[in-house]
Amino acid sequence: MTRINRTFVVAAAAIGMSTGAVAMVPTVISPTIAVMPTASAGDVTGMYNAAQLGFRTGDIGTGLNALRRLLAANPRDADALALQALWSDYNADRATTQAAVNALRSVDPARAAVISRALTAVDTGVLVGPDPVPRLLSPSTGIVLIGVGPPSAGGFDGEMTARLVAAWLQAVAAPRSPIIVVGNKPGIREWLTAKAIASSMIHVEPRATTLVQSALLGAAKAAELRLRDVMLVTSPDQVRRAAVDFQVAGVKVARATTTITDLFAHVAVPAKVDQWDIYLDASRVLGLPDTRG
Repeated sequence: MTRINRTFVVAAAAIGMSTGAVAMVPTVISPTIAVMPTASAGDVTGMYNAAQLGFRTGDIGTGLNALRRLLAANPRDADALALQALWSDYNADRATTQAAVNALRSVDPARAAVISRALTAVDTGVLVGPDPVPRLLSPSTGIVLIGVGPPSAGGFDGEMTARLVAAWLQAVAAPRSPIIVVGNKPGIREWLTAKAIASSMIHVEPRATTLVQSALLGAAKAAELRLRDVMLVTSPDQVRRAAVDFQVAGVKVARATTTITDLFAHVAVPAKVDQWDIYLDASRVLGLPDTRG
């Protein structure tokens, strides 16, 4: 501001005070100050939904780009930070993962701790491979039989029958371990009791219709029974995903016993790029909404 303009402003203010009027001095905005546009709630909702659509369809780059735009508009969006941490980890971008966890810690420390545990659960859960051999178990280790899906017209299909046999052999090897049956397949208790498994050792949770629900409800039942950890009984193609889901849900998976269906095709630990369904499940076990609005 020049000396003449400064004198004018001071004089105008003095005149206003002496007359009792309010001096109307125009506000000058420096052209060097950038004015950032603000995003509406609708914009933020759209960006969140675009991100989740990308993740659901396997277009991870589009999903992460949508999250970056969202977080530029609202850096304290806890759901977006949690998703960014999770999917950046899938993308093997550890720096962005840690930055997202750190940012979430300043917004919601408890939730940041949950996300950190979930990332560890993914890393350890994928190491739980298929193994058809039953094991000796402590009574504090439960046997979780995953039985999602309707039975076939004549009873159980071949793969479900194979799971039942695997669970039965494991129960015989560890007769003091409680059995938790998760899923909506009726008749499992009766099948097991017909094979001399005590009905009192079988705890059925029939409400689960998906693997995510099986993990959440199974973890709750394991906590109710005060179990230290669980052994999963499922198929080789599902075992790692199930192990991650249960661990993200809060119950430690000691190991798994499986059927022998395509066993050797699922022995190797999948690369990150092949863990898309595992990360998608983890986001749902964590309760991150698929859509907003």
